[in-house]
Amino acid sequence: MAPPYRFALQPYRYRGTHTRHDCPACGNQHRNTFARFVDKATGELLPAHFGRCNREDRCGYFASPYHKPPGGTSYAEDIRNQCLPFLKGRVRQTPQMAPTAPPVVSVPEEVVQRSFAGYSRNQFARLLTVHFGAGVAKDLLRKFEIGTSAHWPGACVFWLRDERGRVRGGQVVLFDADGHTVKTVRPDGTIKRYTSWFHTALGQAIDRRKETHPDWLIAYDLHGAKSPCLFGLTQALQAPHTRIVAVVEAPKTAVLGAGFFPQYTWVAVNALSYLNAERIAPLKSRYILLFPDASLEGRAFQRWQDKAQELQKAGFRIDVSDYLEQHTTEEQQATGYDLGDLLLAEWPGYPPNWDVPHNESPGECSILNDFAVGIGYPVAAH
Repeated sequence: MAPPYRFALQPYRYRGTHTRHDCPACGNQHRNTFARFVDKATGELLPAHFGRCNREDRCGYFASPYHKPPGGTSYAEDIRNQCLPFLKGRVRQTPQMAPTAPPVVSVPEEVVQRSFAGYSRNQFARLLTVHFGAGVAKDLLRKFEIGTSAHWPGACVFWLRDERGRVRGGQVVLFDADGHTVKTVRPDGTIKRYTSWFHTALGQAIDRRKETHPDWLIAYDLHGAKSPCLFGLTQALQAPHTRIVAVVEAPKTAVLGAGFFPQYTWVAVNALSYLNAERIAPLKSRYILLFPDASLEGRAFQRWQDKAQELQKAGFRIDVSDYLEQHTTEEQQATGYDLGDLLLAEWPGYPPNWDVPHNESPGECSILNDFAVGIGYPVAAH
């Protein structure tokens, strides 16, 4: 039986970049940034213009086979209409049969637990310690389930655990001492960002050792959804229902936000386009405040503003903050500056003589007070 959605974005595979292509809008200036749509019934790629560019806040190209132009039909409808005569003549219709849901493949718990070590060489753990002190840093690492990865020296892994306790994926990132993702320039002039996914990094390490992949990794590579849920969901579900849930794009920003503003519950969606009703459904009973990254002409803000209006109609209590739009320069917007970048740029560090409980405001910093006022938090209560 055909899957409920026949066409989907081609999953990323760890064996090279053959599952990522050149974006029709970016051309050859930014290589391997385009995910094409694939026919799940045949395994064949759709025409080359159907897909999504990963450079969402800078390019934003997206062409869906389900998009219906004014007065016309979508690609999906055209394919369906071509197949109907064949299906009616040869297949018995069984509308009462529901499509079988794909299996849920998760990362084994013992694999996750082994990553909770080596924090002395974990660059992100060291960053948290410098800014918040060892006690708060340890609490943040535990609450957000941040591990250490050997993929790159100093890298961390942000685990994603769903509402049923299953670890659905892990993002591996290498940060520099200032909290920015490490980037290098390739020989062809393109930029390499030191980000990956745990299953990809593990598969590459096993290949280098010329060992056999474990069964769970083979299954994950075939059926796993690398980022199907919110980052930080577990600690969010454990927080009081009266606490505001702040939603950002990147896991780093969610962790830093929790350190600077523990009065809120912080989660991350992992990408601009990942904000949808299914992903934030576990938090539907909470009040949600969105913090999109800064972008030129407010593209990211407008996309989340439109999505928020859609989600409000579906029963969510949700709003969008324009704080970054009001407090970033054009240059910062061009680089996709986020709230974490803004806070790190202004934060003086953790003074040795400063020590406050994690449930209070962490010291005096002008940008923190400005931010608190901007989002409606009463500074006087600090």
